[in-house]
Amino acid sequence: MKKITTFLGCVGVVCLFWGCSSSEDILDPNAAFADEDIVSSESGDTPTSSSSSASKPSSSDAKQNPQKDPGSGTTDSVIVEHDTVTKQVVIIQNADLGDIPTPNYRKDEVFCWSDECKTKYAGQTSNPDLPSSSSMTIDIGMSVEPPVIPEVSENQMVDKRDNQSYKLTRIGGLHWMAENLKYVSKKGSYCEFDGKDHCGETGVYYSYAAAQTACPTGWRLPTKDEVETAATNQPDSWWTIGGRFKLNDEGEVTEFGLDDGQGYIWIIPSDNVSSWRIKAYSGEDVEKAFQATEGARAYNVRCVEGE
Repeated sequence: MKKITTFLGCVGVVCLFWGCSSSEDILDPNAAFADEDIVSSESGDTPTSSSSSASKPSSSDAKQNPQKDPGSGTTDSVIVEHDTVTKQVVIIQNADLGDIPTPNYRKDEVFCWSDECKTKYAGQTSNPDLPSSSSMTIDIGMSVEPPVIPEVSENQMVDKRDNQSYKLTRIGGLHWMAENLKYVSKKGSYCEFDGKDHCGETGVYYSYAAAQTACPTGWRLPTKDEVETAATNQPDSWWTIGGRFKLNDEGEVTEFGLDDGQGYIWIIPSDNVSSWRIKAYSGEDVEKAFQATEGARAYNVRCVEGE
């Protein structure tokens, strides 16, 4: 009996000694389990065992197991990584807060939420409480007179601006006025010199600028080619020998003359010429030619139909 007791006591001492010597390995967090690895499922299932003790640690083990710093000999803190989840949330206004007021008045950067504010800034062009730079208001008014359309038949045209009537002739397929224009424009038309009216029989005389708009709506100055066609198809007496006015740079009349021997009309400029002249002397010689303007002049106008 004593031998059995002594044997059991020795066995106990040996077991105690072995247990103490192995406790450090068991407590070592880096110690590997010889028999099995414990794998925990993320879904919370019962852990399962793996029979291979030499397999490499998984990425999840690397996240959970602390690593030693080789330089310091100390153990780093455990690094825990979390997944980020983005979720949209709709915030609904609490009905108990009541309606949010909106501006009931706005005047050049002034916003009002009350009647008092509206009264304060009513009529203001800007917020008087804020500094502002000087400003200028420019009112631009334009008035355009509606066009006055003449009455046209095959042989007559009535200018509704002054109710003057003119005989018409068709030349080269175009309606020509068979007499000089008599409309008195607001600027650039001339008749009188030395107290005498020179427009009664010859028509009104115009500066070249005024001649551009002297014809009634739908009518214009003739071109060089149209004048040549008219001169070929009409007798010399068809043209008016009415002379011309000389003007200074300010548009004032300085002289009237040649009313007994030459007649001039303005044309649409072409090849450096802007007028046509018929020159009648005593006898049978008649000279007809185009010419450039020689200084400021006022000539007659003979209109043709067309834009």
